[in-house]
Amino acid sequence: MTPNPLRRAAAIIALSVLAFSGTAVAAQAATVEPSPSPTVTAEPTAEPTAEPTAEPTDEPTAEPTEEPTDEPTAEPTDEPTAEPTDEPTDEPTAEPTAGTVPVPALTVTQPTCNGLNVVNTGRIAITPASTVEWIVLNEGGSLYGLNEEDIEGASENPGDAGQFDVAPGEYHVFAYPGDDKEFTNLGAWALIEPEFDTTIFQTITITPFAGTCPVETQLTDATKGGFTSPASVTRGGTLVLSGLPAGAVLRGYLFSVPTDLGVATVAADGTLRLTVPAAVTVGTHRVALYRADGTLLGWQYVEVLAGGQLAVTGVDPVAGVLGGVVLVAAGGALVLARRRLAS
Repeated sequence: MTPNPLRRAAAIIALSVLAFSGTAVAAQAATVEPSPSPTVTAEPTAEPTAEPTAEPTDEPTAEPTEEPTDEPTAEPTDEPTAEPTDEPTDEPTAEPTAGTVPVPALTVTQPTCNGLNVVNTGRIAITPASTVEWIVLNEGGSLYGLNEEDIEGASENPGDAGQFDVAPGEYHVFAYPGDDKEFTNLGAWALIEPEFDTTIFQTITITPFAGTCPVETQLTDATKGGFTSPASVTRGGTLVLSGLPAGAVLRGYLFSVPTDLGVATVAADGTLRLTVPAAVTVGTHRVALYRADGTLLGWQYVEVLAGGQLAVTGVDPVAGVLGGVVLVAAGGALVLARRRLAS
């Protein structure tokens, strides 16, 4: 007899229920004996879990965090810092160095005296590198909306040097290094707006001359001295003055025929060397020294001699000539006497 599928299904379900029930009973039977275990387990689990977690967590965390942090931080910082710093520094330094140029040399001369006369203008001289272009604008000039009357001077080609006289006032000098170039060691120069980060500028002020040019009437007994001068010097020779402050920039003059001896700097040993023009008249002169502001430092007498003339030493030149004649005569007499003895 063929079993009914429904019955078979019901049997399977029944068997499953029985099997599950049996398993539940068995599990219950196994749990009944250690019934106190859940109660005992719940109490000790709550206490030891709270206590050991708080204590060991705080203590071991503080100790290992401080010690390993100090040691590994010092070691890895030194090693990786040295290596990457050397490599990137060498490479980027080499590239910009190859594309740099020095800033232009700028010389400014303020109004001063030329001989006995005041020079009312100053002078600006600029010498740039071969790739550098420059322009000088007066006080009202600007790179924005530039006008022809604002320009005092400019380079026609890169590397051009120039110098020009300017009246007292304020002037702005701009310099551009050329394509793919930049300036190094700006010194007194400064970069203009950030968008022109390679163009530099410098502001120059030419001030009116406030001193006085040499006047012979200043050379009085009260102003005599201030330095030491030799008794004489030959025309075209070097006049060496001493007893002056080292590093001072002084201008020398000869009087009574006013002659400009030029500007020189006193050496470390306190000496000043000036060249006496070959056209200066022979005779007694007064050499006077003036400071940069035109004030008189002092003056001394000096004898200007013709070339080849003996310097005055205090010996009577006539007596010297007579002495020479006597010596020549005595020598001739001695030679004559020897010849007679020989014969």
